[in-house]
Amino acid sequence: MVETWDWFAASVSGPNGFWWALSSYVAMILIERCAYLFEHGLKWPERDARVNVINSSVTAIGDALLGGALFAGIYVTLHDQVRLFDWPVTALGWVSAFVLRDLAYYVDHRIAHRTGFFWAFHIAHHSSREMNLTVSSRGSVFSLGGTLSPAYFLLPILGVPFWMFVVVGFVGSLWGIFNHTRLVRRMGWLDAILCTPSNHRVHHGIEAKYLDRNYGQTLLIWDRLFGTWQREDEEPTYGLVKQQESDRIWDIQTAGPRWLWEQLQSAPRWQDKLRYLVMPPGWRHDGCHQTAEAIRAGAPGCALT
Repeated sequence: MVETWDWFAASVSGPNGFWWALSSYVAMILIERCAYLFEHGLKWPERDARVNVINSSVTAIGDALLGGALFAGIYVTLHDQVRLFDWPVTALGWVSAFVLRDLAYYVDHRIAHRTGFFWAFHIAHHSSREMNLTVSSRGSVFSLGGTLSPAYFLLPILGVPFWMFVVVGFVGSLWGIFNHTRLVRRMGWLDAILCTPSNHRVHHGIEAKYLDRNYGQTLLIWDRLFGTWQREDEEPTYGLVKQQESDRIWDIQTAGPRWLWEQLQSAPRWQDKLRYLVMPPGWRHDGCHQTAEAIRAGAPGCALT
């Protein structure tokens, strides 16, 4: 068992890591696509899936050319220069690295939803009105391969080496891809401890009670601990509160930065311009807030912007 894990870890974190990720992703999509053939109540969204695959290819190319190298460079530099500990390569070390990375994912994901600057680069992921495995990779090239995920950079400071981060990230990401499906309704007791598809569908919902909920990737403990968990009562409506009408790749990639620029331009004072960068999406300098909290409270009379 130990030898098998060592071989797996070496393969995923080595030169063949990209092919491990790509082949796993493609295999999961093909399995889900075939499963749709036996579903009478659901239809595979051909156009949206095609757009997602093209968009993810654009993002992957951007990460290969710049984003991934930038993230890896910062991570390795922090680990080499300022790490506080030498992380143990033991069973406990692996489990601890996985849990720590999962917590960092939760923190970064919550930041992406609760600050205007980071939301601008996360909008792309939520712009699809569908929910299937292709949506999992619908992201922004401007995220620079994870560089705009600040909590991740605590791991090298604590001593987690980059190759170990890659391996636990690969395992967590496989589960995260799986979460983006409508075919798995409930998973029994696992729904109470893991970020299952049912729990993650909530995260993509635009109903008031579902907004800004269920940020986790693998472990549900973080959402429960920090008060952001919401049960899936009925299947959500997917997408954005103000839906994106275009499915052109350029529009998907630039919608977030354009939205942020419009917010900044709307504020006459520089203090409010700065607040648009750090306040939750929907915060307004004129007091006409459209944040998740305002929507849940039924704030009247404000047109969505």
